[in-house]
Amino acid sequence: MKWKFAYIVFGVKIVFVCFLLAIDLYAQTSDAPHIVFSSERDGNFDIYIMDIKGKNLQNLTNDPAADLFPTFSPDGQWMAYVSCEDRNCDLYVMNLRKKITRRLTNRPSNERWTTWSADGKWIAFSSNRAGKYDIYKIDRNGENLQRLTHEGDNFTPAWSLDGQSIAFFSIRPNGNSGTYMMNTDGRKLRRITGKAAYTPSWSPDGKQIACTKVLFGNSDIYLMNADGKNVRRLTHHPAEDLSPAWSPNDQLIVFYAKWEGNRDIYLVDAAGGNRRRLTDHPAEDRDPAWVPPTFSLSVSPTAETQTTLWGKLKNLAAIK
Repeated sequence: MKWKFAYIVFGVKIVFVCFLLAIDLYAQTSDAPHIVFSSERDGNFDIYIMDIKGKNLQNLTNDPAADLFPTFSPDGQWMAYVSCEDRNCDLYVMNLRKKITRRLTNRPSNERWTTWSADGKWIAFSSNRAGKYDIYKIDRNGENLQRLTHEGDNFTPAWSLDGQSIAFFSIRPNGNSGTYMMNTDGRKLRRITGKAAYTPSWSPDGKQIACTKVLFGNSDIYLMNADGKNVRRLTHHPAEDLSPAWSPNDQLIVFYAKWEGNRDIYLVDAAGGNRRRLTDHPAEDRDPAWVPPTFSLSVSPTAETQTTLWGKLKNLAAIK
């Protein structure tokens, strides 16, 4: 009877430890904010995900092509990105839960800089399929392609969170280059700020825009009101700071920078303080974007988690 009781106790302890580990994994992969980015650390650009401490790194794409510009749908179900092969870049979407990847464009042109509509039905991107770069939108099934801009070269679209506007950077032949805004059908085009202010990112409340601004040959992260007024500098570094993205809680901005000699992912408070480096790798890391809080990543345990699990089971076996 004693040995039966001992095995029952041992079984209960195993179940309890597994329950605690499941809670720990859920906390790491669901509740904690995550960031996706592109990295060349495995020889070509693939898309990775990590938490806001730069930990729990996971590989989301792994193919010979260069995978860039990731962005998540608001409901956290789909990730849009650009995959480039033989100097041709096309738009893809991936459902990470179902492990389904769908190619949305197939043209001898380059599609770049993806952004998702607030209702999750559309993806806006920049493409040179008509010769110069213009802003287009397409539904998430790869249908209903619409061209939204028709003048100059237009890059880095950003869809407002109220679903009403798209901000983007435009180089105009008449000298009126800068950050522009338009309705989502391409109408009511207006310039909100001049000079080289690109890669706009909306704050969740829609009142501010973060952007990359070049001044005297140096690029830093700036903030401005949604109407282009009250421009102020967020980062101050002689190396380049690029591609800001506002966190869902309005408190943080992630970007990539060349502060330490190579491009890594950094995080800064929306007030400009508490700067920290999230990646530290000799390869290039770029194009950061936030993962919506609604997304729950279902992945295999990392090597660190597996080691922890094995160690706890061994300790449990030792006390049975």
